[in-house]
Amino acid sequence: MPFYKKNDIIETSCYLDATSICGRSTGEGALPVQIQCTAVVIRNDALDRVLDGGSKDFEAIAPNAMSYSDDRLSQASFMSSIDAEEFAKSLELRGLHRSGESPEFVVVQAHDKSIDPPCDWLILFEYERRLIATIRGSDSRTVVAAAVGADYDPDAVQHYTAEEIAEKFEFVERNGSIDTYREKATGKLVYNTRETQRPDEIFSQAFDTVWNLHRDPGRPARFGEEAAKIRVAIENLQSLAAKHPDVAKIAFALGMAWFAIGEDEKAQRQLTRAVELEPENTIMLKELASVCLTRTDLPSALAFATKAVTVEPDDIQLLGNLAVIQLLSGNEVEARTIIKHAIHLQPDDMVNGNIQAIIESVASGTRPRPTTLEEMMSPRRPKPSPPPEPKPKSWWSRLFGS
Repeated sequence: MPFYKKNDIIETSCYLDATSICGRSTGEGALPVQIQCTAVVIRNDALDRVLDGGSKDFEAIAPNAMSYSDDRLSQASFMSSIDAEEFAKSLELRGLHRSGESPEFVVVQAHDKSIDPPCDWLILFEYERRLIATIRGSDSRTVVAAAVGADYDPDAVQHYTAEEIAEKFEFVERNGSIDTYREKATGKLVYNTRETQRPDEIFSQAFDTVWNLHRDPGRPARFGEEAAKIRVAIENLQSLAAKHPDVAKIAFALGMAWFAIGEDEKAQRQLTRAVELEPENTIMLKELASVCLTRTDLPSALAFATKAVTVEPDDIQLLGNLAVIQLLSGNEVEARTIIKHAIHLQPDDMVNGNIQAIIESVASGTRPRPTTLEEMMSPRRPKPSPPPEPKPKSWWSRLFGS
């Protein structure tokens, strides 16, 4: 990963040669291009094949100001290899290829002068401590490069491996597209610019939204601005799921998100997938049982809640959930046994205390057995008072029958 000083970000491009002009070359022949950090280098004849305006339209798809071209090559340089890879994938979607014996574009790492995949048409060389790329057969002495506001400083950007970063630096923050690190030995701040978010960052942001707007079973779905935020999270999670279909936590987050906005069937489907991937994850089992309970799919809710307690038999929350589902399913004896065990494990738990009170009132016949969670959670209505007994008739009334 390359680090740089805060004021070293380059924003414009031009030629180093004093006889040339800013922008794309207007002369004939191939001009060498400067390579910085991680660069995607593309043959212009390949761009001619896939872009409507040919390689002259490279500016239209160029991802940043560090993108420029000559008559035969185009390149885009990135501080982050993650951004470079994203741009490479976008080129593949346009129909360019980087596999086989003759790739149409390659990725070049300036710090070690590597070319991936290897090719026979690109030549790298150094000039005044700059890494220069040119196509084989070119004899031009003009170099296309990025403009800088001062003399070129090749030491402004330093490259570190992931192992070196973990050993020598600590992460401070991410602000916009800039990651800030602190060097452990000196306390000096260094920076890495990166436009593309890593999958774990995308997931973390989406999951935070879903978790903060979590919907409890028996409660209404989110709507309005809250629902809009969740739908944005769903879009990001779906993108991750397409790339990582076998990651249980993504399916789990999607299930929670769908449930939060009232899409209970989709929620059950995603949470079932999560449990299939991690069958002994009690958090996922609990969430799935809750969704099934909300959908009044009591047999499924009972099966998943029972499985969760089998995995963690002394978890008082799982025991309380199972007791509720047993009660709603009509299994009052089992519900009483389970909730007594939960109360024995933690006598002062208020939630399980309330559950036990409801179960006991059903068992004693003082209230009817609820069949849904909503019925169980709704406040009990007092029984209507019996009509007042008629007053005893007076002796006059009894004597005369009135």
